[in-house]
Amino acid sequence: MDILKKIEMYRHEEEKLKWEGTFGEYLEIIKEKPWVAQSAHSRVYNMIKDAGIDDVKGQKKYQFFSDQLFGLEESLERLVEEYFHPAAKRLDVRKRILLLMGPVSGGKSTLVTMLKRGLEAYSHSERGAVYAIKGCPMHEDPLHLIPHHLRKDFLDEYGIRIEGNLSPLNMMRLEEEYGGKIEDVMVERVIFSEDRRVGIGTFSPSDPKSQDIADLTGSIDFSTIAEYGSESDPRAYRFDGELNKANRGMMEFQEMLKCDEKFLWHLLSLTQEGNFKAGRFALISADELAV
Repeated sequence: MDILKKIEMYRHEEEKLKWEGTFGEYLEIIKEKPWVAQSAHSRVYNMIKDAGIDDVKGQKKYQFFSDQLFGLEESLERLVEEYFHPAAKRLDVRKRILLLMGPVSGGKSTLVTMLKRGLEAYSHSERGAVYAIKGCPMHEDPLHLIPHHLRKDFLDEYGIRIEGNLSPLNMMRLEEEYGGKIEDVMVERVIFSEDRRVGIGTFSPSDPKSQDIADLTGSIDFSTIAEYGSESDPRAYRFDGELNKANRGMMEFQEMLKCDEKFLWHLLSLTQEGNFKAGRFALISADELAV
């Protein structure tokens, strides 16, 4: 088979993955496939586990890493079983930032690249499918549409615990575009891609004197102030920071300890509270982002 045929087949496969429907239709998918509502940490853990695990003399060997990482079985087992596994169960470990430290050529960058590329591929599969509110720049979890006073009832009916708040932008869209009818809100399937800035982000700090926090959190679009009349209007905000675009997935923070302190405060708020404050704008939620 020549390369053009393979490209055509890939394009057709990509088309098959596209899905959009109402929130009501999305709930039918959740009922049939509850794993669709998994957290980011759970998605990473299941991605590694689904690739296969071998037991070699009492040491777990993960097939996911076997092609590129060698001699790190003990460290990888600690990473998976002491971080991703409990984080997937929504234990407090998920509130910690995973900091990789070690000598040059120790496999840190290779490990992160494998996780990012793996998530991209996993989001193409049925087990790794990700759905988001259509038109949301942060690919927000559709389950955030369920009001807080109904979430216990939702847990009883679906067995799924909902965490996080509906973002101010989608709160406004719910009222203005859908007349408050949650069941009519459009939902779509999204495919993670670092190149397209969907679910995978990378932040590289530069000179602390010139580095802009907007690169991480997004910023107000002052050209829209005259149109919307307020800097706190969600439509006047550009959700184009790395944290915004990496929402629902994973973000690599390179050379973290060399970064300005104000950047680290946002990460602390993000991991502990699940949201961050950006200027005069309301709290911006980040759904189970693995950092």
